[in-house]
Amino acid sequence: MDFLKKQITISKKREYKICKRCVMDTSDPWIEFDSKGICNHCNTYFEKRFIKDNSLDQSNNSLEEMFDKIKKNRKKESKYDVAVGISGGVDSSYVVYLANKAGLRILAVHMDNCWDTPIAIQNINNLISLKNVDYCCEVLKWKDFRNIQRILIESGLPDIELPTDSAIAAVLARKASEFGVRTILSGGNNSSEGILPSAWMYNTKDSLFIKSIFRKAGESPDLFKSIKYGFRDDFKYRFFYKLKTFYPLNTFKYDKEKAKDILRGEINWQSYGGKHCECIFTKFCQLIYQPKRHGMDYRRAHLSTDICNSRITRKEAINILKVPPWADLD
Repeated sequence: MDFLKKQITISKKREYKICKRCVMDTSDPWIEFDSKGICNHCNTYFEKRFIKDNSLDQSNNSLEEMFDKIKKNRKKESKYDVAVGISGGVDSSYVVYLANKAGLRILAVHMDNCWDTPIAIQNINNLISLKNVDYCCEVLKWKDFRNIQRILIESGLPDIELPTDSAIAAVLARKASEFGVRTILSGGNNSSEGILPSAWMYNTKDSLFIKSIFRKAGESPDLFKSIKYGFRDDFKYRFFYKLKTFYPLNTFKYDKEKAKDILRGEINWQSYGGKHCECIFTKFCQLIYQPKRHGMDYRRAHLSTDICNSRITRKEAINILKVPPWADLD
């Protein structure tokens, strides 16, 4: 049996099915199909895109107006207009580039979990050399974070990236409030991340769930405390520190390949391979652990988004998925 047919982690009682428009399938146990065989993921994506493209308020959500509003609300007591979490990846790098071109004063924040690739480090160094971009990095305690990741792997849960995702949010909010920044710019976007099954990931704000993982492993939940970003933390930063998050890449038709070309020419940015592969552990998680242990191939979600944006055909996507995600690893 080829790899394509092995990518199933659903109940054995459910018959395998794949969407007739994109390539999402029953490896997502919560997927639903309409009478035409079209899945809820791409149907929802097109509904959201239609609403955005036809919004009467669309003219008020342009990139220029977003940046102008931020500059207009500058605080004299703060040295920076915005904080941006950077990883060396294309999305966050492009947000910094755009904000810098608009004249914003930027605090670039990096959460270092000790898994950065050399290319990602070089991209970060090139990015923070831009004028009006200051850099702040928090390196996690390796011994503690290594134990946290071990506990997640041994739990057998699919989303072993939960600690990293929580740490990113915690560090960014902490550093923004420390430097008096009230606006965070995120590289998150619908163009490349519009389809992500909820069953494949966990809510980083669900502290009760996280504590249960550690208790079941016979470990103290306090180990997670330094990188925790629960609902209470989110409430504290949003309502007490008045932190607001904006998504610049959702204000226009974001073309990731074009962004890469611009970054290559402007800051000598280099590609690190697949999506989110600027982190070695993420690369292991998405290209080896999840597909081999849980039948979850993140490429399905990314390729399905590309199909919905006419960047690739469904046939091309299916041919890509016939090759295991770990096939081209060094």
